Amino acid sequence: MLAALPLAAACTQTPGTPPEQGLVAFRIPAISLTVGSDPVATALASTASHLADPAARLARRPAVAAQVAAQYEFATEALREPRVVGLSPLAQPQMAAGRVALRRAIGIAADAPPREATAQLSALAGALDRGDLEAAERVLRGPVFVRPPAEVLATLSALPPVPEAARAAAFADQQLNRAVPMSSCA
Repeated sequence: MLAALPLAAACTQTPGTPPEQGLVAFRIPAISLTVGSDPVATALASTASHLADPAARLARRPAVAAQVAAQYEFATEALREPRVVGLSPLAQPQMAAGRVALRRAIGIAADAPPREATAQLSALAGALDRGDLEAAERVLRGPVFVRPPAEVLATLSALPPVPEAARAAAFADQQLNRAVPMSSCA
């Protein structure tokens, strides 16, 4: 019997992990099987938790802050996919508005393509997690970031509250995880 993968409110991926991978519970290499979480649910739970109180959960943790921002970017786009059904029609527009505010707070170009922003934030998170400041600076000099590297790093080390993003992530997380009532089938 497999135990359910706990998706604690404060869990997030290891910095540098592409958000579309979700959380890996375990791997069985002999049969090429990986068991893990749904990446959209993981991203929403992580962002909702961390952005609810960034001063307590992200202070002096720039790698985690960059990973959370990558997860937010990923989730915002993923909610537009047809496989995500049954959510309030307000969830995706709220996430998109929250993304604008989060990008502004961090120093990400407003017109950056979402996939590129996600990839660059993940790369930044991985470089920071490894302590590779040279690699982090290379990422920060790319077209996704519009502020000087030192300013972005300082912001990620002390991410200010971004209420629009926090509310949107919490709402989308609640929508994704609400109990779906059983309808009577005739």
